[in-house]
Amino acid sequence: MPGVLGDMVGWRAAFLVLAALSFTGAVLVILLLPHERRFVRSEGLAASTRQMLRHLKNPQLVATYAIGFGVLFNFIAVFPYVSFHLAGAPYYFSSTLLGLIFVTYLGGTAIAPVTGWMVTRLGRRRFVLAVIAAWACGALLLLAPAIPAIIAGLVVCATCGMLAQTISTSYVAMLAKEGRSSAVGLYVTCFYAGGSVGAFLPGLAWDVGGWPACLAMVVAMLAIMGVIAALAYRPATA
Repeated sequence: MPGVLGDMVGWRAAFLVLAALSFTGAVLVILLLPHERRFVRSEGLAASTRQMLRHLKNPQLVATYAIGFGVLFNFIAVFPYVSFHLAGAPYYFSSTLLGLIFVTYLGGTAIAPVTGWMVTRLGRRRFVLAVIAAWACGALLLLAPAIPAIIAGLVVCATCGMLAQTISTSYVAMLAKEGRSSAVGLYVTCFYAGGSVGAFLPGLAWDVGGWPACLAMVVAMLAIMGVIAALAYRPATA
């Protein structure tokens, strides 16, 4: 939407529309989101801090936090930088076309509801490793010069990223026997820290080697995520 509006009426109007949509979403959340059930309040900041420290002693939770770091790292390393890639020669995509590449996110949205079924069928460890392997293949596909291949690679990357995010957040809630809010909070902190680093380091790679260097960094991060999942997720619990 902002890509189309940017071409039609300018980026300022596009941001105003995004602000209006965000405000509308906030109102809908207030009106429609159900109230908490069986929610137990923390005894205070000190108790929450102790819970967080106990979470950090759980190897599988820490591994999941690390994978969450890598998930947003790779999203930010791929989608903004592929926009730079497609805006330049020989593609010269307009703002509208650059905005439309984010429609590939719908692949992950469509498949996310069956994540639980797939985890049950394959086991968590095996499924996570399969998702990471497919994600790496999608990233490598982005090296192709043809637009259809790039779009296919983006669909694979978006779908695998959404799956990894769904798996990780659900596993955090499952692993945390106490202080689930603080456990999820730690995950979200690591997730957005990964996004921050994913905005910075690929920029350095871009300056050195362009789009291929960014993708090399993505594949390296996926390899690290795969090693973490293979070592930390026990087959019995996977």
